[in-house]
Amino acid sequence: MHIQAIVVNHGTTKYVELLLASLLVHHPDRSAFDILVLDNASPDVNRLDWAKDYGVEIASSGYPSESAINTHGEILRDAVFDRPDCNAYLFLDADVCFVADNTIQTMAAELAARDDLFAVQATWSITGDDTFEIPPRWREYDMFVRDSFKFDANGEWPPLREYVVRVTDRIWPFCTLIRNDHVFRRTVELIGLSGAHNQALRGGRQWDTFGLLDAVMQTHSRRWQRSERRVIHFGNVSYQDDVANGKAARRDELLTNYLARLVPQTPCRPARHAPPDRAKCQ
Repeated sequence: MHIQAIVVNHGTTKYVELLLASLLVHHPDRSAFDILVLDNASPDVNRLDWAKDYGVEIASSGYPSESAINTHGEILRDAVFDRPDCNAYLFLDADVCFVADNTIQTMAAELAARDDLFAVQATWSITGDDTFEIPPRWREYDMFVRDSFKFDANGEWPPLREYVVRVTDRIWPFCTLIRNDHVFRRTVELIGLSGAHNQALRGGRQWDTFGLLDAVMQTHSRRWQRSERRVIHFGNVSYQDDVANGKAARRDELLTNYLARLVPQTPCRPARHAPPDRAKCQ
């Protein structure tokens, strides 16, 4: 199984550096997958230059560092279209740290073992040894929306009304391996991977990133399962500065450890879309 790993860097370069270092240390055999970092104009992205010698490709996402909306799903959608030649995609959040050898190969074997699976998601861990149980995603909160997006006869907006939005459960894309088949690609083409929100008289729904993908797959009787392998997922480091700063010491400790464990490599700088000479990059 050939795997295309994709991570988006959105001002989280030191976390991506830890992700790459831990991935490389725990996966000495990388002959079955390629690694792509898509960067949103992060000012310190040159911190990742060392990873190019290990066959990691670093490219611009084409999106700015500051945006009024969440661009994550759009960037991943573009990458799927841009990199069609693989059996599966490994979608990674920037703030993930691998803790076990051959995690990706284990997830690939789990995915291949069941035809009804469209994805395998790593187990979320805080320490690397524990299991963080994701809270129920079905919740309600108040929002104000307009009954109509048309001006009235006086050129004024209609009054606001209050209604409930339910956030649906879904697969999380922090470390998730998804089979690259026809149903997946058509879903990405027609619906995408971004969040979505609809209005309804009895309350709307909101699907977070990958939420609609998950819902469509269920209509095809396709499911996902949690892997036996854990990864550390820091969480929320690109959304809340106070949260990111509170986790920085742990990140830096792990980063120092993994950088020290990296085996020096022969320089290997593959061209865009061209796989590296793997004889030089193992």
